[in-house]
Amino acid sequence: MKRFYLVLLSIIIFSCSNDDDNNLEPTLQGTWNLVNVSGGITGLDEDIDRGVVVWDFNASTGMVTIVNNSTTTSANTLLASGTYTYNVSAPADADLLIVNEVDYGRLNLENSVFTITENAIDGFTFRFER
Repeated sequence: MKRFYLVLLSIIIFSCSNDDDNNLEPTLQGTWNLVNVSGGITGLDEDIDRGVVVWDFNASTGMVTIVNNSTTTSANTLLASGTYTYNVSAPADADLLIVNEVDYGRLNLENSVFTITENAIDGFTFRFER
């Protein structure tokens, strides 16, 4: 009988899991650092120090606050410092990031990384990390 209770206890312990973490959708909410810009006709591949270009998304207001302290002219860092409206549009095959009513390209969002890939053939890809 003791063995039965041990087996039963083991089943209960090992069958319990925290499924909450598996059901969380990645979200833009929060602070993101632009860390790399790549692509374009010249094949740019430039790393950007964390904290130089920071985007802070507020999902409840639909606003993104951008702090752009970049002093380089060689990297395309998208937008100047300011607060802009944003939304994610989901047409047939891809999510698009719309900022201040401008389509900035295809959005690929994971837990701690997102990229924006411009729609142009020789467009840039912008990599952000939390």
